[in-house]
Amino acid sequence: MQIERLFEIVYILLDRGTVTAQELADKLHVSKRTVLRDIETLTLAKVPVYTTRGKGGGVSLLDGYILDKAVLSDEEREQILLGIKTLLPTGGASGKTLSKLGSLFSVKNTDWIEVDFSRWSNHTHDREKFDTLKNAVMQRKALAFSYPNSAGEISERKAYPLKLVFQGQAWYVQAFCLLKRDYRTFKINRMLDVRVLPETFDAAAYAPPPVVPQPPQGGIHIRAIFTAAAACRIYDEFNPEDITKNGDGTFTVDAAMPLDEWVYGYFLSYGDNVRILEPTALREALRKKIGAMSKNYSE
Repeated sequence: MQIERLFEIVYILLDRGTVTAQELADKLHVSKRTVLRDIETLTLAKVPVYTTRGKGGGVSLLDGYILDKAVLSDEEREQILLGIKTLLPTGGASGKTLSKLGSLFSVKNTDWIEVDFSRWSNHTHDREKFDTLKNAVMQRKALAFSYPNSAGEISERKAYPLKLVFQGQAWYVQAFCLLKRDYRTFKINRMLDVRVLPETFDAAAYAPPPVVPQPPQGGIHIRAIFTAAAACRIYDEFNPEDITKNGDGTFTVDAAMPLDEWVYGYFLSYGDNVRILEPTALREALRKKIGAMSKNYSE
């Protein structure tokens, strides 16, 4: 792909200083004419590439170019490699690019992290949906999809996808919803029957607000005892300072949580591995829900 070739030309020049067009062509396995077109593309993109004639001449980057690898610390190089690695599952980069960049930075091991945003149970479908959404954002094409709300009611939506957002262990699409005539953030896992429409839109005409986490509404302080079997999960989902390990192997958690329908389902998902101590109202609400659940299996 041309974008990978342009990327490699820049880093070859950073590494070598001056290279002839023919050397670039041989290294990239393309014609010299293709390399000259690529150099013109880089120049139009305001990358300071220039050529000199005669002995010792060739293609070079202007001294002091901001991506000069000499000014990058080892930590900054690792961060760049991590960024490229993170882009792999989104299709924003390839393993070939990562390998070439690792070679340039004299980093032999680029397999120290693997990122996959799809769910364990739905790998292929999640990747296909993500690719569809990514292409819609890049190509500025409208989307149609079904979307369930918290009450399970499904509405048909049409939206202009503006940005993909990863937050709180989940992917979202920030879009302008034509049904609501306002900006909305849709959780990708909830988007059903996603279709890309022929209609295009001008992204410059939209300015979505920053996506910021919403503070819990009607928060409460909970105190609960968890069994040892829940240890891995509570360390995943609570702050370490909220967790106390008890002498009998159980764990006491003191934390602030929202008081809404979600919190009931959250604690019920632990089954018999949790016992709520406080507040009393939450204990009573869970007792009633457990009773209702029991009736579902009494016949």
